[in-house]
Amino acid sequence: MKKSILNIGKKLNKTQQKKITGGFGDLFIGSSCYTSLSRCNSAMSSAIANGANPACTKCEQCTTFFGTTGYQVRIYC
Repeated sequence: MKKSILNIGKKLNKTQQKKITGGFGDLFIGSSCYTSLSRCNSAMSSAIANGANPACTKCEQCTTFFGTTGYQVRIYC
């Protein structure tokens, strides 16, 4: 039984493993929606300092809980 389960599919290399997104397209990690761009930039700097990839981390527009425009840190990889 164990051998038949272990032989299903193929072993993926690191590049192939990174491409798996669970069928949901590009996944991202997002922060709270900040009311000012400077707060978003501060949160983005903190995320990068804690290991986020700078090439995949950016501030983007979002809508706050109260319906106003704000900025959110998004990490795409």
